[in-house]
Amino acid sequence: MQTTSGGRIDVRIVLGLLTLTLLANGCGSGPGSRNSITGPTSIAAFGAASNAVPGPGQFCEKRDDGDDGGAGSPGSASLLLKGAAGFAVFAASTVTNTGPSIVNGDLGLTPGSSVTGFPPGTLNGTLHINDAAATQAKLDLQAAYNDLAGRPCNTVAPDLNSTLTPGVYCFSSSAQLNTALVLDGQGNPNAVFVFQIGSTLTTASNSSVTLINGASADNVFWQVGSSATLGTNTAFQGTIISYASITMTTGSSIANGRAMALNGAVTLDSNVITAPVGGGSGGGGGGDGDDDDKDGKHDKHDKHHKHDKHDKHGRHGGHGGNDDDHGRD
Repeated sequence: MQTTSGGRIDVRIVLGLLTLTLLANGCGSGPGSRNSITGPTSIAAFGAASNAVPGPGQFCEKRDDGDDGGAGSPGSASLLLKGAAGFAVFAASTVTNTGPSIVNGDLGLTPGSSVTGFPPGTLNGTLHINDAAATQAKLDLQAAYNDLAGRPCNTVAPDLNSTLTPGVYCFSSSAQLNTALVLDGQGNPNAVFVFQIGSTLTTASNSSVTLINGASADNVFWQVGSSATLGTNTAFQGTIISYASITMTTGSSIANGRAMALNGAVTLDSNVITAPVGGGSGGGGGGDGDDDDKDGKHDKHDKHHKHDKHDKHGRHGGHGGNDDDHGRD
């Protein structure tokens, strides 16, 4: 190592060598590059979630360039629904409840103003009536409805009383679930199921939707051209976006999903509706599904933490060279 006349290491040479090391390990500044972060905290926080190979004393975080859910795939409801993803129930005209219904998630209404039946119903979430959140959710719901309706159909008029694999299934008019529908994710947690229904969706009493082999309810969508009615004690899953109204009869439930009526009412009667928490590609309204927003917080935290430590060391005469330890929390 070259030194100055006073015997100290030339800082410019050290910085040059560090830069060459980072570039050699794939943390450059060109397209598809990574941001270099150091220390065991970074590795613990990002671990296998990054596709970068860590070099000596470093880890390369994937930049938040957005996720590719695959051709024709929304990835998850969080991506497709955006600002509406946190809602379990949404309607345009009214939301009416009878009996001890439970809504786990937000409840939204716009442009109507009447929400009745809470109590006896219980809302484990936030009520949004004609506020900014409801307005944005309505816009995002309409966009999601249009997106789903425009997807190329894989199978016409499938038998809903069977086992189906991922795909886009379409009905020119009505669709009826009489007994049990099984959705097989085939081991892929990002598998997407889209049901395009021209007019009405109806389910018989005690019918059910079941997910197996990694299928996620956050990736199941029912786009209904007019209205949907869930029969008594139906155990349903997935997000229903109807052009008109949704009626849930006594005891029916959406264990993982949403009831969302673009232009009409949602009517409840002793039901349980629970919005999915996350999904195959992630969660959080409007997020990109890979927790990169959290990653950014860690980055800022690590940077501030390291700078604070560095400043302290500088005041005490310098302990340079230990910056790799400063990322430890």
